[in-house]
Amino acid sequence: MFSLRSLFRTPPETQTAQTLYAATIHAARRPDFYTALGVPDTPEGRFEILALMAFLVLRRLKSEDTAKDVSQAYFDVMFDDIDSNLRELGVGDISVGKKVKKLAESFYGRIKAYEEALAAPADDMLGHALTRYPYRGAEPAQAHITTLSAYVRDADADLAAQDVARLLDGHVTFAPIDVPTEEGRT
Repeated sequence: MFSLRSLFRTPPETQTAQTLYAATIHAARRPDFYTALGVPDTPEGRFEILALMAFLVLRRLKSEDTAKDVSQAYFDVMFDDIDSNLRELGVGDISVGKKVKKLAESFYGRIKAYEEALAAPADDMLGHALTRYPYRGAEPAQAHITTLSAYVRDADADLAAQDVARLLDGHVTFAPIDVPTEEGRT
């Protein structure tokens, strides 16, 4: 039997994606990215860290055949949120679509750069990608690049070790940021 209520029911993969994306936003807003690691605390810098964290989640989801639908839903949820945020920032309805399209294209560019960098055995490519994106326009300290590179590799390994069934239930954890102290110890 058809029910009008069924038209407004959120599909399970979208519900999972929303939960995973909310956890991603929370992880991307950790102050250490912007204080201890020197990523510019600007809308652009925050987008870059969100894009980096989302890339890591999508990379994990795409590694599992059973998570393809959640992966696509995650991407959709992310760009719906970006659309909403642009509207809240006062971007006009006519130009929102163009801006979202441009951000999606730039996100694909970041995915390619991060994928290639993680495939490389040394951190040179990853450091270059991180300098180019999260630190765009800034002069990051080498220690910041080194620490962020190590974090990305740790977070990637941590996500790869997480049980796919838990991910598909919307449970994800992110590696802690291992920030060196002033004495160089963590």
